[in-house]
Amino acid sequence: MQRLRIHSSGRRFLHRLGFSLVMAALFGCLLGLLVSQRVTGPTRPDDTPAPLLSPSGFIEGISHWLDGGERVFYDWRIRQLGEVSERSDRVVLVSIDDDTLAEAQQGPRADIAAYPWPRQVMGGMVHRLMEEGASVVMLDFAYPELSPRACVTPTRSGRGALSQDDDALRALLDQDPGHSVLAFRWGAEGTRTLPPTGRLWPYRVRLGSYPGVTEARARAQSVLALQRPAFLIPAGKGLEVWAGVADEGEGRNLGEQLGTAAASIQERRAADDAFRVAPSDLFLALASVQVQGLDPEKLPEVRQLQHPVTPLLSPASGYGATTLPADPDGVVRGVPHLVAYSPRGGERYVLPSLPLAAAMRLAGTQKLRYAEGRLFIGDKYSIPMDASGYSLLRWEAPSATRGARGPLARSIRAWNVLLNLFDTQEARPARFDHDLDGRAVILTNTSSYAPERRVTPIGPGIANGAVLGQALANILASDGITRAPPKVDMLATMGLAFIGAFLALSCSWLLRSVGGAFLFVCVAVAAGAGYVGAAGYVFVHDKLWIAVAGPLWSGGLAFLVTTLYAFRTEQDVREFVHSALGRYVSPEVARLVARDVSLMKPERRQMTVYLCDIEGFTRLSQALPPEQLVPLLNTFLTEMTAVVRATVGQVDKYIGDSVLAFWGAPVRTDRHAHLACEAALKLQAALAQKQPLWEKQFGHRLAVRAGIDTGDLLVGDMGSELKSHYTVMGDAVGMAGRLEAANKEYGTQVLVGQTTAQLASDAYVFREVDRVLLRDRPQPVRVHELLGRRGEFSQEKQAGMALYEKALIAYYGRDFLVAQELFRRCTVEHGDTVARVYVQRCQRLIQTPPPADWDGVIRWGRRSTDSR
Repeated sequence: MQRLRIHSSGRRFLHRLGFSLVMAALFGCLLGLLVSQRVTGPTRPDDTPAPLLSPSGFIEGISHWLDGGERVFYDWRIRQLGEVSERSDRVVLVSIDDDTLAEAQQGPRADIAAYPWPRQVMGGMVHRLMEEGASVVMLDFAYPELSPRACVTPTRSGRGALSQDDDALRALLDQDPGHSVLAFRWGAEGTRTLPPTGRLWPYRVRLGSYPGVTEARARAQSVLALQRPAFLIPAGKGLEVWAGVADEGEGRNLGEQLGTAAASIQERRAADDAFRVAPSDLFLALASVQVQGLDPEKLPEVRQLQHPVTPLLSPASGYGATTLPADPDGVVRGVPHLVAYSPRGGERYVLPSLPLAAAMRLAGTQKLRYAEGRLFIGDKYSIPMDASGYSLLRWEAPSATRGARGPLARSIRAWNVLLNLFDTQEARPARFDHDLDGRAVILTNTSSYAPERRVTPIGPGIANGAVLGQALANILASDGITRAPPKVDMLATMGLAFIGAFLALSCSWLLRSVGGAFLFVCVAVAAGAGYVGAAGYVFVHDKLWIAVAGPLWSGGLAFLVTTLYAFRTEQDVREFVHSALGRYVSPEVARLVARDVSLMKPERRQMTVYLCDIEGFTRLSQALPPEQLVPLLNTFLTEMTAVVRATVGQVDKYIGDSVLAFWGAPVRTDRHAHLACEAALKLQAALAQKQPLWEKQFGHRLAVRAGIDTGDLLVGDMGSELKSHYTVMGDAVGMAGRLEAANKEYGTQVLVGQTTAQLASDAYVFREVDRVLLRDRPQPVRVHELLGRRGEFSQEKQAGMALYEKALIAYYGRDFLVAQELFRRCTVEHGDTVARVYVQRCQRLIQTPPPADWDGVIRWGRRSTDSR
């Protein structure tokens, strides 16, 4: 490209619209890749940030910075969606607030004067809510320890020494089986191993044999309630339940307490630890779920569980997590509905969130299915969720309220529920009608004793239970926010980069005045605002989250960079296109290159080369005076150039009477071989048409020989800073020259290489002329003659071609007598010059038969051939 200034300085340039689009694609792709590496939800517990100064850390930092900007636009859209939404009345919040605690302290019941209340009272509230019509009650309270009001008494009830407060809660929940959900919490840190038991419990007592694991676990639960280790040891087709004890006497007492008077007592073995059952094992058996279509390995793995104590475990209740991790900016935008837990590094359990567990109870199913970005709860509910188990919340309010209800339509003071409970216990009519028929209820603490309030997109100070209630409302409505696939965000980022570059170039003429510059900036701002508005519209109406921050940065930077380079290089590009390119390509190609200068960048690609020469030009140049020779040569070169341009080719150079042209650059085409063959035939036709005129003007007729070959060539602007040329280099150029020279030996006009014949054989007819081995190539190649276009041959010509083909088969079959006769007929009957060469070869081979390994390949030098 003449080593133009814009190349030598190494500046990135956008000369015209086409090249600017290429640059915008590259720029948009880089930002698009960063946008596609997004973080949908909170950081996974096992994620470790890379060092900031490392390349990966730098890229990760930019990605997090883009995510931070994206979250700002996301929160804005969430509030816009809340403006057109209605608060859900399908989930009701029952709040233990400060007013409730104040009333309790002044009330007649001493057991509720101090908080936390007895678990029996909590169970009574749950039962009362059921009686008032609640379809399910979620308790947003973790009970990882025995009740502080526990009263432990040895019994013979079959469960051993029990916590009366915990048992009372469990008994009240069991009165409404399937309608309660207890909470557990998880964390990123913790231990998965059980403490050693050998020193504390050297003996074990057998407490029964059971056919199924369910009955065995129920028995083990009674052992764990006594805070002793339990073991489920396989015995035949069943399971034996054993308990660890300190000595034989304690073993007999424990057996009697649990209804096994003649219990077997043995020394505990080290192998027993493999069958030990922990409270978490019982919990996991009750709480874990199976999700069809979801890979558990993609779920975040938690390392610590705070689950309800053993007396509270029962299949009559569901169990769900209340942990709500925040995004890096401290804002809760969604709920991890599914997490994974691997106790002691063994089986991987999938655990649900509290809202999901409640929805499963309402749907009456344990069946979960994940497909196409949605989690299906039976056949009744579904919710958008990604493969990591994270689901974005659709907030149904534009802002948080001052009360406890948050985004929900209603909240009820727990004191009102307590009063109704006390009234019914004293056989009085309940004084409050809470209208809970068919509604889900979440019982939570919003008082000053409650954990820290949550910061959400609709505002801070929202209670944990209100967030969980909103999550359940989303599930019950089968509604939520879907994040667009990474591919869509990447395409949006690239698309806005294209738009930014297009606007910069198409409106750059406005920069000629101050007012135009202001309008120019307004156009860019309007384009960005339009995209933000479109993304907001899609979010509100389709609940689809499309990236905004990344595309805006991509479009803005592309607009800015394109503006700077377009302003500085517009004149240089115009001069380059009209001067340099216009000299050796057609106007059509020049226009294409002007729109995309990158077409001329140096590269290696498959192309077809054409080299022609005037036969006997040396003799002709000596016979004609210069005033006749130069016009004749110029006329021929003009005709040749017109043919090349007509076939969208590129004239490389004139070397005396020779012309070198190529197809496939600067504009790519897969039909370069076809175009070169077409140019050769058109030149022959043009010469035949011009011969009478040239003979009249100059007294001579012109015969042209040509060689065509296809191969991988290096093409580009080559030369020095003072002079350069858009040209090609490669083996195909040399091969075309050899083919052009070989025409003299075979008496042909156009010889083509093997690759060219293969690529263009669907439209043109070729015949094999020879098989040659070049000095610089390891394998032989076949040389073909271009005969013409398919469908344009007379019957006589076809007969000659068939006879030649038959002779060639006999020749390579070593039947030289038959081949010589057939080639002789081709020469006599059809004037075949190539057949005349083979008649002489056959004569030599008949006189001197070739060796057994003869394959008919001829060794070519630069200007001569010899038999292999």
